[in-house]
Amino acid sequence: MSEVADDNTSKKARAADAAYVRSADTSTRPKSKKELRAEKKAAKKAAAAAPTNEAKTPTKEEIKEEKYRLKKERRKQQLKEREKEMLREKKERQKKRKARELHAVGGGLDPVVAAKRLEERKNKKRRKKEQKDALEESKFFGSDMDVFEKVFNGTGEEDEDGVRTLEMGVKCKDVVIGKGPTVENNSLLTVMYKLKSGKGILIDSSKKFVFRVGKGNVIRGWDIGVIGMAVGGTRKLIVPPKAGYQGQDIGAGPGALLYFDITVISCT
Repeated sequence: MSEVADDNTSKKARAADAAYVRSADTSTRPKSKKELRAEKKAAKKAAAAAPTNEAKTPTKEEIKEEKYRLKKERRKQQLKEREKEMLREKKERQKKRKARELHAVGGGLDPVVAAKRLEERKNKKRRKKEQKDALEESKFFGSDMDVFEKVFNGTGEEDEDGVRTLEMGVKCKDVVIGKGPTVENNSLLTVMYKLKSGKGILIDSSKKFVFRVGKGNVIRGWDIGVIGMAVGGTRKLIVPPKAGYQGQDIGAGPGALLYFDITVISCT
């Protein structure tokens, strides 16, 4: 029995010596690729498990994505604010429209009363326009309306302001007396003209306009108003609707008086 125990003891001693030799060889010999991979893997696991106190520096891509996200959020907020503003404006317009409808002619009234009120308003506007036209005429022909009416219904004689009334109520006043050939019926004229409204707004003009007198090339007021002018002369004309464009609106309003400044350039 003692021999068996000694044999076991010697085996254990040899195994321990072999293990010691192997550990010593491992510390001195180079590590294999398998061992290196295992060490790297263990180091990565330890690093992932350990808490990091240092803040991570964002990359350029992350910064770019963050800027895009913030810009998108701002744009979304702006659209929401714009929608709220549009809704507020819409409600304000509806409120004003209701107020206009309530206070307009006929708003909330009986149809008969509304029609009567509308007719009164139209008559008031028409009287106001007639007064305004009369005032414009009085500015051109003078402040004395009795003289104006006398000239309007007279025989074509000049009044104290040099204004004459011709056929069809056409009125004229010579500003510059020409010294060239005199305009007669069937004359071929080249003129320069300006057309203005009663408010003095320029409607039309030309520096060289050619027509033949009395042949219907122009309105009737021109055929009447240019007779007697001379080359180089300038004349003011006021043409009523019946000698002009009737009730058409050419820029001065339907049925308005037309104010012309005409200068004769040539006459043949």
